[in-house]
Amino acid sequence: MRLGLLWFDDDPKKEVSLKVKEAAERYFEKFGRRPNLCYVSPATLPLQGIHLDGLRVLSSPLVLPDHFWVGERHHSKEKEKRAPQSRG
Repeated sequence: MRLGLLWFDDDPKKEVSLKVKEAAERYFEKFGRRPNLCYVSPATLPLQGIHLDGLRVLSSPLVLPDHFWVGERHHSKEKEKRAPQSRG
């Protein structure tokens, strides 16, 4: 992620999915684009990762509990290397 927004929400009554949605909405309000990636604490999401409304949610030990780091995943622009074709 080149650009992200760190969101904090420690409301124990609120579902994690709602917290992620609110963080994504704030990202859209601030940057005018929809995020496609959200990192959360492993304490929040101990699983490998999930998708919520087009948003990939992954856990990272770099994110503190109750924090949500939303942004856009940028893919490498390297061209695919093609295998040489045989002529025959």
